[in-house]
Amino acid sequence: AMTGRDSDRPPSRRNDDSDRPPAAPGFSWNNTVSFKGVGRGMATVNGSGDMRLGEVTIEIDHGGKLVAWFRAGGRGRPLSFTGQIMSSEGGRWKADVMSDDHRLRGPMWISVDERRQVNSITLEATDGQDRMRLSWDRR
Repeated sequence: AMTGRDSDRPPSRRNDDSDRPPAAPGFSWNNTVSFKGVGRGMATVNGSGDMRLGEVTIEIDHGGKLVAWFRAGGRGRPLSFTGQIMSSEGGRWKADVMSDDHRLRGPMWISVDERRQVNSITLEATDGQDRMRLSWDRR
């Protein structure tokens, strides 16, 4: 029988980052460096179906694992990628990433400044059949 006690509890509060995507195994949200960008971009799969992209957020943990997600216009869910930083030089990084559905994989090039602002991102990802091209620039 229900006692009603569960309904007396306030609903659990979700933190402000509840819209962040699931991270790759081993990713630690505790010790991340956060980069954000306000800009515009486009993601295209197989040369059609343009998806407009807005703000981007990139979180990188101390092991070099990253989560990147874009606010996507006209879609409820953000477009997100997980991966690993492979190399960095100055404010330019190369990461090996995969799409949130684990289908598409490829190199993501990320440019940031000293204020942790994202300047630009490019990506070409494929599963051998389908191909995604993504290009994003800060406004």
